[in-house]
Amino acid sequence: MLDFSGCDSGFGFSLAQKLDAMGFQVFAGCLAPDREGALQLQKSCSSRLRVVQLDVTDDWHVRNALRLVKDNIVEGGE
Repeated sequence: MLDFSGCDSGFGFSLAQKLDAMGFQVFAGCLAPDREGALQLQKSCSSRLRVVQLDVTDDWHVRNALRLVKDNIVEGGE
């Protein structure tokens, strides 16, 4: 299960936390990984959650996020 819904606040934040709590590997797309929302998400979740810098209006960010997910996805769980 992948979540790229803007995870530094609101629904995306809550969904990323819930999926992490359920044991999923989560790639949480955040516009600015160094801002409070993204940092709080990392603090409140397990090491399975990974914050990914993602501006969906920037092709480079989207390609980079896709490459990062492909390179780091754990097949069949940990």
